[in-house]
Amino acid sequence: MYTFQEIRGNKSLTEQLKAVVSEGKASHAYLFLGGAGAGKRLIANTFAKALQCEGERQKPCGSCRSCQSFDHKNHPDVIYFQALEKPPKYTIEDVRKQIVETVDLKPFQYEKKIYIIEKADTLNVQAQNALLKTLEEPPAHVMFLLLAERAEAFLPTILSRVVTMKIRPLSEETVAEYLMGTGLSVEESHTLAAYSQGRIGQALELMEDDVFREMRQDILGKLEALPSMNEGEAYLMAKELEAYKSDLRFLDIMELWYRDLLTAKSLREERYLIQKDKKEAIFRGANEPAEKLAKKAEAVRKARIRLSQNANFRLTLEVMLMDLKEN
Repeated sequence: MYTFQEIRGNKSLTEQLKAVVSEGKASHAYLFLGGAGAGKRLIANTFAKALQCEGERQKPCGSCRSCQSFDHKNHPDVIYFQALEKPPKYTIEDVRKQIVETVDLKPFQYEKKIYIIEKADTLNVQAQNALLKTLEEPPAHVMFLLLAERAEAFLPTILSRVVTMKIRPLSEETVAEYLMGTGLSVEESHTLAAYSQGRIGQALELMEDDVFREMRQDILGKLEALPSMNEGEAYLMAKELEAYKSDLRFLDIMELWYRDLLTAKSLREERYLIQKDKKEAIFRGANEPAEKLAKKAEAVRKARIRLSQNANFRLTLEVMLMDLKEN
């Protein structure tokens, strides 16, 4: 549990962290940056465990008092920053009570006291400013590990005082191999690996996500039926898609559908498809010119951009569906 051997890919980052541990020259603050399910928690926890390890050779050793405490989730000098409000929402009071008021206290048993802040990019400006004061003049015995998805959410002054460690997406094959190791079929492993965008954690969540499975079947069924729909039925589909207004993963499903159509059109081989369970429908849909299929894929991409810019959801979907039908 929480060893460097568990970390898939990101070899250079892992080697860098190992060197920091072995040389004993850690910075006072690190920012682990990566998408949801990219492995931020695994990497940060492994790093923290290794830094506190009392073993003489391999760190973390897994057997010393510190490692045992860490594995049992009761390490006295690894502090997990948590929102005090329910539902969880970080505030300046959280920073004051959990960090500012405790940071000067000496570690209980070990040389370092490590604060781990998950979803650090959700700290508001006031909370970040409160944290900044500690990052500017941290006590020698304190370290901060921040986990986040978006660097742009931080104040520039925060970013200037942390070492940023970017977690890269894994190859689809690497994620699929990991999923097959859990007992998942080859076909489903490759499908979920494609949807996970190189993040094992995301793939594992999708594997257990019945809502996503139902969404996928619904969206793919709609896309299969779209070519034979009239305009009125297409507008009705836009209304039905409002059910996914708060879950834009439906656009991922659409993009991969048109990616498969283009693949089937150009390569004509099943083994290159992502959604092999829909291979018959994909090869039927691939009878259009490649140029038209590419325009359809572009229409989905444009819809994603418009929605990211807070465009009207219903209108954006209506435009996209009309483009899909025209093309």
